Order: sequence, then structure tokens, then C-alpha cells
Amino acid sequence: MLQRTLRLAKKVDTLILDHHLMRSKEGEQWLDHVSSLASPEHKVICAADFMGIPRNLLEAERILWYKKLPVPEGWHEAYARGEIDLSSE
Repeated sequence: MLQRTLRLAKKVDTLILDHHLMRSKEGEQWLDHVSSLASPEHKVICAADFMGIPRNLLEAERILWYKKLPVPEGWHEAYARGEIDLSSE
């Protein structure tokens, strides 16, 4: 995967990799490694880097966030049934 990513990066000025990759600390480290191997004229970055904002790996820190901000009992089930209105959250 590394070599294919670097080969793709050579074809564009900026390659933005994100989504599932940035769901873990290991994915973030892999992105940084790939970025360090790419040439300066062919950047490999994530969307946050592209937008100039700090990376926020919420999914990678899900357990921590559920401890800090627990959801009420039954919330996930109610959400799945369409009973939760997120506009008021």
C-alpha cells in the first residue's frame, strides 16, 4: 500500500488521504510516514492539514470521549429507531 500511495502522490500536487485512515493513531502515524517520504512538490496530507486546522481524531479517542461525555442509557437504540432529534443536541 505504501508504494502505491507514493506512486499516486507523484501524479498530483496534493494527495488528501482521510476517512478510515484517520480513525486511529496508527493511521495518523502512517500518514505522517508517507508524507515524510513524498517529495515536497507532491504533498500527502489529511483534510485537516489541507484546511489548515488541527487534526481531531474523535474516532481514535472514542473510549475517552464516552467517559468524558457519556450518552444516556438507550440513546444508541433510540437513535437507530429515528427517535433522536440531533438538531437540539
